[in-house]
Amino acid sequence: MIGRLVADLVAASAAAIAAAAPRSIDDVRALPNGLIESSAPLREERLQLKQFLRDALYMHPRVQQMTAQARDTVRLLFESLTADYDRMPDEHAANAKALATAGDEAGAARVVADYIAGMTDRFALQTRDSLRAGR
Repeated sequence: MIGRLVADLVAASAAAIAAAAPRSIDDVRALPNGLIESSAPLREERLQLKQFLRDALYMHPRVQQMTAQARDTVRLLFESLTADYDRMPDEHAANAKALATAGDEAGAARVVADYIAGMTDRFALQTRDSLRAGR
């Protein structure tokens, strides 16, 4: 399916470029439509597939439940680690403390966010459970 989408995108875009025959970037900018797009039939199929995935997968109650759990977990991790940098490994804690001490709260928050972003799902859940248990 991906191969078909990519092949169609390349073919339709090549046809659009050939038809427009732009000679400069200004010619491309002046066009009413973009040059890189799928053919109309495949665009419709792609939209139908997206709608199906949204309805049958992304909006499925179990997926929504897992998304809410993930959101709550990340929120708890961020709030807990921002409140006490020492709950992170020494290197991350030192970087966050240095930024916070220098008045760069946004920078310190980025250190925490980057630390969380680097966690595996399993480690994030273990850390969450550990924080809830007060360890």
